[in-house]
Amino acid sequence: MSFGARVFRVLIASPSDVSDEREIAVNTIQAWNDLNSSERRIVLLPLRWETHSAPEYGRRPQEVINRQVVDHCDLLVGIFWTRIGSPTGVTESGTLEEIERVARQGKPVMLYFSQTKQDPDRINLDQLKQLREFKSKTFPKALVENYGNQIEFRDKLSKQLEIQLRALLAEESQVDDDLSGSPPRTEVQFGFADVKTGKLAGQTLEMHSSIIHLEDIEELPDFQSPPSKSERDAGDSSSFSRFWSHKNENYYREMSGYLVKEAFLRPVRFWLKNIGGVGARDVYVDIRITSENSDFSVIPLQKSGLNAPKEFGSPLWTSYFSGSEDNEDEVEQLGSQKTTQLELPALQPQREISPQTAIVIGAKQSGLINVAARIYADSLSEPVLRNLQINWTVTEVRKKAAQLLEEAGIKLPPFRKRRVMPKIGPETDSN
Repeated sequence: MSFGARVFRVLIASPSDVSDEREIAVNTIQAWNDLNSSERRIVLLPLRWETHSAPEYGRRPQEVINRQVVDHCDLLVGIFWTRIGSPTGVTESGTLEEIERVARQGKPVMLYFSQTKQDPDRINLDQLKQLREFKSKTFPKALVENYGNQIEFRDKLSKQLEIQLRALLAEESQVDDDLSGSPPRTEVQFGFADVKTGKLAGQTLEMHSSIIHLEDIEELPDFQSPPSKSERDAGDSSSFSRFWSHKNENYYREMSGYLVKEAFLRPVRFWLKNIGGVGARDVYVDIRITSENSDFSVIPLQKSGLNAPKEFGSPLWTSYFSGSEDNEDEVEQLGSQKTTQLELPALQPQREISPQTAIVIGAKQSGLINVAARIYADSLSEPVLRNLQINWTVTEVRKKAAQLLEEAGIKLPPFRKRRVMPKIGPETDSN
């Protein structure tokens, strides 16, 4: 799926003796994109003269590279070993000309010098002397690093790319805020989300649920619907027998219990958006739910039992829902207050997100349910408090199990009330 993203161009500048490190730099940048681009809406684009420039007749080659590639970068990674590069007619080498040009524009420059041993017979002493003189100079905004092997180079570059990127983002945010006259900040909005779409549903919800008192569930018949003709034709008689042996005889009773639970519980989904100019990382939301009536439950979705039973499969008959107490040990209990949490690795500026439904709520009485969210993040100097409300309305009804199933579109076969056989005891005449 496509997404909008900010692009930062990273120029890789080096002489010819570090071709392996050039490839490592490209791979490191691509690895960063794979891990971060989708979530953070940022893409790092590696620039190299080999791939991003085209020859022009009558112009100095380095001048063409400067105009087509160098001037478009946002930061530069320079890599050296024993060579400084070939003269361009303006400076000692094309690499140095690129570095000086980027530095004069006030853009970040990251310089890496290899300390790997080289065959003395292959070292050009004039090149090495120029390199040492260059290394002793100070360049504006330059980060100078040494590395002993290619693995160390990759690890240092990966770490320091992230540092430079954060500095660039902070600098851009500061410029935007200076122009608008307001300081940079993170500001997180919090609300309810539509359960299906994940879109903002507001700070207040109207919830309706039912407590169904089920009657005559014991009179429901065993499930008797045979497999379809296509299912019977799909295999031989032995496979049909195995299939039929997995018929769930308790299907109607299990479905009745499921429908009772579904009417009682309501899923709740939350929504967050960072409307500030600074991204937030390690976002943690502590959610505390209270009610004027203590008789309510907050249950993790995976523990709620909201999974419709199957007609065929291993029977798993459990008693139909008679309350939410069975699962209350899955949520921290603080008197009439219940807690849950949300965690996000990052929330970038103008980004909205709605985690999949994590909880369901059930209430046995109508009333007001309050949701207090305390939001923590690395860019927040102190936690932010957001308050939501749910106006909950509960109705109680009595229904026969057969009626409940038919209202759900489940047709029952003709049946009689199940006869309860008398127990045979010591005083019963078996004759």
